[in-house]
Amino acid sequence: MRRRRSSPASRRAAAKGMAVIGALLIVLVATVLVTGLLQRQDIDVRAAENRYLQAQGQWLLRGGMDWASMVLRFDGRRYNTTEPGQLWSIPVEDTRVSQSDTGRVAVFSGRIEDEQGKFNLRNLAEGGVLQPAAYEGLQRLLPQLGLPPGLAQVLAQRIAIAQPLLSADGTVIRPPQAPMPQLIDDLLALEAVTPEVLEALRPYLTVLPEATALNANTASAETLVAAVPGLSLGHARSLVAQRDRGVWFRDTSDFLNRLASPDLNIDASTIVVNSHWFLVKGAVTLDHAVVATRALLQRSNRDTIQPVWIREFH
Repeated sequence: MRRRRSSPASRRAAAKGMAVIGALLIVLVATVLVTGLLQRQDIDVRAAENRYLQAQGQWLLRGGMDWASMVLRFDGRRYNTTEPGQLWSIPVEDTRVSQSDTGRVAVFSGRIEDEQGKFNLRNLAEGGVLQPAAYEGLQRLLPQLGLPPGLAQVLAQRIAIAQPLLSADGTVIRPPQAPMPQLIDDLLALEAVTPEVLEALRPYLTVLPEATALNANTASAETLVAAVPGLSLGHARSLVAQRDRGVWFRDTSDFLNRLASPDLNIDASTIVVNSHWFLVKGAVTLDHAVVATRALLQRSNRDTIQPVWIREFH
C-alpha cells in the first residue's frame, strides 16, 4: 500500500505545534531557573541580615561586659564584703537600646552571679590527687539536692584527670587526660550527668580556675552544709534566714561566732565573706536574632577586673 503523504498544511501545523511546545519548555526552564535564583538570593539576603544582626548583638553584649566590669569595680572599691543588695546583684531586665541610624530597637538583659557562693568542683583535686575534705563536702551536698552521694566520685575523677598528676617534688607523672570543664554544662559529657541531674546541680556548683573558699554571704544553706562538717541543713537554713534579713557576715570570725557550735570542727580558711569570681550572663534580642553570652570575670583587687573566658550562644 502506498503511504499517504501529509499535506503541506498539516506539516506546517505540526511544526507550529512543536515550536509552541519548545517555547513552553523554554519558558518553564527559565521560570525554574529564575525561581531558584530568587530563592537563593533570598536565602543569601537572610543569611547576610542574620550575620549583621548577630554582629550588632555581639557589639551590644561587649557593652554588657563593660557594664559588668564597671559594676564589680564600683562595689569592690566601696565594700570589703560581697553580699546581696550591692549593685552587682541587681539584674538588668529587658533594657531597650535604640539604634538611631536604623531605627531598630534591641532588648538587653543581664545578670551577675557570685560564683564563690557555690561549691567549687576545682577543690576536689590538686595535682591530680583527690582532696578528702572537698570530696566529703560534695558527698554531703548531693543528698540535699536529691542526688546519690556516689555521683561525687564521678565528678571528682573528672576533675582529677583534667590535671597533671604530680609527684611530691612537683614532677609531672602523668599529663592531663581531658580538658578542665569551664561550665557546669560541660559535665553533660559524663554518662552519670543527665540533663535532669545537671539542672539540679546548676544553682549549687561551679568550676573555677583555682581552688576557692566559700562566701558565707552568698552561699545557700545546702552549700554551707557541704563546707562545714556536722552542720545540719536546719541549722544552715536558720543562719541563711538571719543573714538574708540584712545581718550580713562581716568577717570569718563573725560567721564562726554566729554559728554558735563549738563542737563543729571547722577549717576557717574554707569560709570567706567576699568574692573574686563572678559569672556574667547576658542576652540581646534584635529583630528575630538572639545572641547570648556567659563570661567568667575575676576581680583580683578593688580595681582590676579581668575576663577569664567568654562563651557565646546563638
